[in-house]
Amino acid sequence: MYSIMKLLGFKIPDIIMKLCKPAQVYLVLSLISVIFYLISMSDVNNKVVEAEPDGQGIHHYTGGGLVVQIMFTILWIYLLNYICQFKYGKKIAWFIVLLPFFFMGLMLVGLLCAVSFIALQTSKNKILQKKINGSGSINGPEVVSEPVIDSKKKPYVSELLK
Repeated sequence: MYSIMKLLGFKIPDIIMKLCKPAQVYLVLSLISVIFYLISMSDVNNKVVEAEPDGQGIHHYTGGGLVVQIMFTILWIYLLNYICQFKYGKKIAWFIVLLPFFFMGLMLVGLLCAVSFIALQTSKNKILQKKINGSGSINGPEVVSEPVIDSKKKPYVSELLK
């Protein structure tokens, strides 16, 4: 990444080069986040000004949030760099940096499981509703077989109810 920036003519300050890799990765991700925040702030402000031209916009509300985000980023970079100085500090710092991505992956898998479960239950409910309404099953007429009852064993209630 640094070689790409050097090819483009960017000079990376020494203070950033002295940071450990987890802190540098967090810095890059935070800069991307701040850019998206600025774009979002501008877009929302334009929509508010269109809706209410006499108003002042929303910059006085979101500017404080931007300052807090930048201060929080600086604090975390300092903390990550401090953690990297210990024996297992780099591993711990990587864990801290990558932990949100791990949780987002878990949430995505959970969301996909929940959506597929809801879709499955919805299709089962539709089939049952059609059977209750008397339209029959979707796969054709239902074939009911007689339960196989062993003369030595007493039949289960579920076999008798079929």
